[in-house]
Amino acid sequence: MFNAIYNNIKFSFLGIIKISVFVIFFGLAIVLVLKANNVSGLNTASITNFFNGSYKISLLNTHLAESKWSTDLEELAIEDITPEEAEIFLFILKLSDTITPTDARKLAKLIVDECSNNDLDPYLILAVIQIESDFTPRAVSSKGAIGLMQVMPRTGEYVAKDLGISYKGKHSLYDPYVNVKLGISYLSFLEERFDGMENALAAYNYGPTKFANSKTLAKNLPSYVKKVLNFKTFLEEESILLAKRS
Repeated sequence: MFNAIYNNIKFSFLGIIKISVFVIFFGLAIVLVLKANNVSGLNTASITNFFNGSYKISLLNTHLAESKWSTDLEELAIEDITPEEAEIFLFILKLSDTITPTDARKLAKLIVDECSNNDLDPYLILAVIQIESDFTPRAVSSKGAIGLMQVMPRTGEYVAKDLGISYKGKHSLYDPYVNVKLGISYLSFLEERFDGMENALAAYNYGPTKFANSKTLAKNLPSYVKKVLNFKTFLEEESILLAKRS
């Protein structure tokens, strides 16, 4: 009899524990879902719309007023800019001391369009430019890589031929629009070849032949990859902060 009572109490106690654990985990799941929805909302609606209307104009106007440039906003056709282009445009202005607002406006459109064509993230391209050249269009590395995305002349020639665009040797790579167009296409090619962006960035940095022949690079990605991806994350966080302020 006592055993039956003990077993009933034991069963009831274990049942209460199981129900309590279930309720706790269910509650945590709801919290995580709500947080995910909030982040998703910031990354879509807020970020897509925070450059709309007067806020977009005032934000760009304020930045230009505080910079050394005195470009008339009407000359930049700000009213025709898309929200995504506006955001990239603003980041270029903030990150570069040498690119004029007029060139930044054209470069932003190029980056957005080419990333759309190659299924790449514009933030990633901004991060590559930052790490490669610090947004200096005439930068030249010790190995001979040129321009914003530090494209090697032979690589530029190969990609330009594949794209069917005019290429006048290494001098073409000093043109920021040509340089970035070639760099984006090349990075997209490497992503497809090496099955993933981390490997593509390592190959972009070391060269595809050296990366493919290395037994260690694929397992131990260089610090360059982390720098690019960390800066991309920084830009994403900055974008969310801008969205919250709007």
